[in-house]
Amino acid sequence: MSIQTFEDVLGYTFKQPKTLQKALTHASKSVEHLERQEFLGDAVLGLVIADYLFQAFQDSDEGDLSKMRANMVCKQALLDIAKVWKLVDFLDVGDGERDKNGTLKSSSIAANAVEAVIGAIFEDAGFEKAKDTVLKAWQPLLLDVKPINLRDAKSALQELTQSKAMGLPRYVIEDFGVHQSPRFKAVCFLNEVKLGSGLGERKKEAELNAAKQALISKKIQGLMG
Repeated sequence: MSIQTFEDVLGYTFKQPKTLQKALTHASKSVEHLERQEFLGDAVLGLVIADYLFQAFQDSDEGDLSKMRANMVCKQALLDIAKVWKLVDFLDVGDGERDKNGTLKSSSIAANAVEAVIGAIFEDAGFEKAKDTVLKAWQPLLLDVKPINLRDAKSALQELTQSKAMGLPRYVIEDFGVHQSPRFKAVCFLNEVKLGSGLGERKKEAELNAAKQALISKKIQGLMG
């Protein structure tokens, strides 16, 4: 596949084609590879998505915005974009990085290359052009994003149970260890009945996720009669 074909898919023509070529070259293939542009693209992508969410969800706090942004820039989101761009067809990698069918052995290579391409556009034409490319590529994902509001889940559950004289919810925390992600699991109980569970990088996040699950569970409806 030619660079020009990829530019057609991307919707941007590079002033310096070598800039794009480097973004499509893995370290297993050449000393001139994508990793520095990946670093740059990661920062640009995060800023563009953060700005979009900041403007679009003005009632969401920083915690909710951070979680929405994380969903938009996670590995799976990057792989979705890589698929749309047919990026794997254009990647230049060492022989050991593809199986006998030509499939990449590590999907991380494609995800990293998406960020590298964004970085390459920033390098070639500046922030606004990179921003335009990101918003165009991410539009389907951004249109589907919903405001995440876990901030009041624990309070809402507590108010609900107290209003019915059922007492207070209780949370049991399991710590998987500092090297695990997510690190914590919380299980929400009401009068020894398990209502929901949730995971999180922090205890509070895990408890909020457990409370959110509890609020929509059939068990809470049954307990409330």
